Amino acid sequence: MKTRSIIYLLIFALALALGHILQKIVLNHGVDRFVFGFLRIASGFVVITLLLIFRKYRPVSVIKKNIRHFIVLGVCFSGFGILMKLWGLSMTTATNAAFIMSLSSMTAVFFAFLLLKEKARKRFYFIVAAMTGGVYLVTTGGEYLLPRLGDLIILALAFLIGFMQVYGKKVLNTLSVLEVSFGRSLIGTLFLGMMVLIFAPAGFGTIPNFPVLLLVLANGLTFSGGIIFFYMALQAEGASNAAVFALLVPVLTALLGNLLLGEVLNSLQVLGGVVILSGSFLISRLKFRQPAGSNP
Repeated sequence: MKTRSIIYLLIFALALALGHILQKIVLNHGVDRFVFGFLRIASGFVVITLLLIFRKYRPVSVIKKNIRHFIVLGVCFSGFGILMKLWGLSMTTATNAAFIMSLSSMTAVFFAFLLLKEKARKRFYFIVAAMTGGVYLVTTGGEYLLPRLGDLIILALAFLIGFMQVYGKKVLNTLSVLEVSFGRSLIGTLFLGMMVLIFAPAGFGTIPNFPVLLLVLANGLTFSGGIIFFYMALQAEGASNAAVFALLVPVLTALLGNLLLGEVLNSLQVLGGVVILSGSFLISRLKFRQPAGSNP
């Protein structure tokens, strides 16, 4: 890999990890989840839109041609996905959330089998069994019989992310990551704006002070910044190489969580995290059999 691509991907991983931490800090200040979700996606959308205009894309044309896909991705992923993340994160640690969300590589294969009829090799099922055990160790740490509610919500989010990755696969065949991010962010902003009006009567009054508002907006910048650097790396490197760097996100989140939030993993949770990341890496290297008659 080129040195420049490695730097871009490291910034991408750090931006996502920092996003987990910022979200937890904001939630700890009691900001309404609907308001937070709306401001997070809206601020990121502004940055992505400005970048599209600067790079001379035609956002209106992109929206018209792909509105159906953007509605699905925007409502499910940028809408309900963000709300699920904030709901679950309010009841668990940023570190737990990051490790559990890395299961999306596994859930994407599951939905690829259901929706695209791609068949995994037998070793995939052994990896899944190991990763399931890793999730149990991360979420319980040997201290609880069952995972906590927040961890279960994040686990459900990992399945949603996997589904969205498979659904968006065909969209990404014709559009760039930046264009897809623009479309789903636009719909997500409109959707969460309506959710604020319906479900957040206290509205922006739940933001206690200006510094917390800056943290909220900074979270939107980490989202858009991560997307931008990921997009820049994809221009020079393959998607599989770029995906490997996503495995750094839980590790960096754990380090930042310990430094900024005082989150500590016990030995069993560390073991579970290693199993999850190892499984994610192995899955990224697996080759899947296409169904008969499908395009290569």
